Amino acid sequence: MSRTFQDFRRIGPDDWHDVRTNATRLGVLYTLEVELARLLGGWIARMPELSEKIAFAKVVYEDAEHAALLEARLLELRVAEGEVAELRRRTAPIFARLERAESEWALLAGIFRVVKPALLADLRRHLEGCPPYVDEPTVRMLRRILAEEEEHVELGLALLAARGVPWDGSPVEGLWDVGAPDGGLRPGEFVGAAPVDVPSPVWPAAVDKLAYDDPMPPYPDDFDTAMQRCVHELVFSETEAIDIFGRYVYEFPDLPWQFSFEAARICWDEARHVELLLDVLGRWGGEVGQFPAKAPGYEEFAREAGTLERIIMINVIAEGEVSTDTQTQHRDAFRELGDELTALLKDYEMADEVFHGQFGVKWSRWLAAETGQDYAEAYARAKVSLEEFKSQHDDEGADSPIPLVRLGAEETGAGRVVNVGAKRLLGFTDEEIEKLASSSRGVVDD
Repeated sequence: MSRTFQDFRRIGPDDWHDVRTNATRLGVLYTLEVELARLLGGWIARMPELSEKIAFAKVVYEDAEHAALLEARLLELRVAEGEVAELRRRTAPIFARLERAESEWALLAGIFRVVKPALLADLRRHLEGCPPYVDEPTVRMLRRILAEEEEHVELGLALLAARGVPWDGSPVEGLWDVGAPDGGLRPGEFVGAAPVDVPSPVWPAAVDKLAYDDPMPPYPDDFDTAMQRCVHELVFSETEAIDIFGRYVYEFPDLPWQFSFEAARICWDEARHVELLLDVLGRWGGEVGQFPAKAPGYEEFAREAGTLERIIMINVIAEGEVSTDTQTQHRDAFRELGDELTALLKDYEMADEVFHGQFGVKWSRWLAAETGQDYAEAYARAKVSLEEFKSQHDDEGADSPIPLVRLGAEETGAGRVVNVGAKRLLGFTDEEIEKLASSSRGVVDD
């Protein structure tokens, strides 16, 4: 049987990475991908346009995944877990400047005209130095990362061109040096070490964004407008979730990268939920900005001081306990209305909510155990915060002409239908499920 071998005469052994050099330089690339995910994740809440939030949520996820792939390879190359953790606590000066850039356009120009092209060059150089046969895992990984980073640059440059953002021609300063022993990076400094405070997310100018405790206008009486209002609120409920989970990636540097990676996936999930709901809104005759909107979930998250309470409030309760039921009811309501496409899409959304709840259960329990905090007490505080932000949605007192559950008290009140199958996947006990079911109007096992 004949075999075709690669021709490795182009470079010699002196030009290939040994294990230590490979790990050191991959460690620099790891730091860069971590910092990129944190940087863009923290900025999403400061970007007004939905199209940009949606697009960059995917970039955050892919950068976080690149970091996860690099972390796994570093561990294979005999880098200890503690050493890997330290690689997340350093940065290049350019990241510190971009974290506090004067505008989103300055940020995006820095990322897509400077940082990512420089990263692409280093990825290609590293790929060329991978020794044959033994380092194929690195080759395979880097080829994938390269392809996605090239897509990121294409996306960013196209957006900058479409928005007419000029080139200022200023010299590039504050980059890294992969060939230097420390990568030219500053230890002890990193994106998110002192997070930029964003008490409320920035949304499109066409939207009348109300303050936390401002009353919403009365709910429409006619069916079509009530449907448009309900879906419009769902669009912005999911939009504030994009903003929240971008902040998860940015604000929690002391947790393992696996937490940040999974949070980035949820950020991207929420972006896809916004996309599907924008489609639903358009098909039901509505448009963005047709009604006021508010972000009580994000604002309560921003006010809550404790990391454990924030994770429990958002993921364990809002996503796991509540949203798995709300999405089930929405799916069934759209099916009742004959809208099978939206019913299908909402069923996928409900599946995502189960994962989001599982994420919350896993990491909140882990964090409580690691820090010695009392989980039950943190849960009680988080429950109060959740009820506070849910109360800021529409008054449930008005009769609804539509079959969809409206955001707010309707999600947790007597009109709730509990999805016991989803709760079992989340790890709820039969006793906990029975407690939820006892105050609802019924259960489904799906």
